[in-house]
Amino acid sequence: MNGYEICKKAFLMMGFDNGNDIVFHNHTSARDLEMINQIASDLKLDCPNGLSDETGWSDEETQAVISGVAMLLSFIEGEIVKNQWFTSVYNAKRATLLGRVEKIEDTLPVGESGDV
Repeated sequence: MNGYEICKKAFLMMGFDNGNDIVFHNHTSARDLEMINQIASDLKLDCPNGLSDETGWSDEETQAVISGVAMLLSFIEGEIVKNQWFTSVYNAKRATLLGRVEKIEDTLPVGESGDV
């Protein structure tokens, strides 16, 4: 999936489609790429260099980015209720992606002085 497709899905989630294809303009493309890269960076994913670049993310990662872009878009547009909802969805997807534990170690708690 590329950046255009991610933005289109986020825009559709926001309800911005009136039956026509969503048109991307040069003045909004930089903003759209910035939103994708901001969310991708937050999720520790590789950021695309352009909206036409294929991301190579898994379906789960792509869905999290779409939710994050919708969250940012709803904030920009002043849609408070939608923003609260998309923030909840994004945070849940973010926690799932970033909450994976690869290694569990047994450690003793250490006080501020460094003593056990």
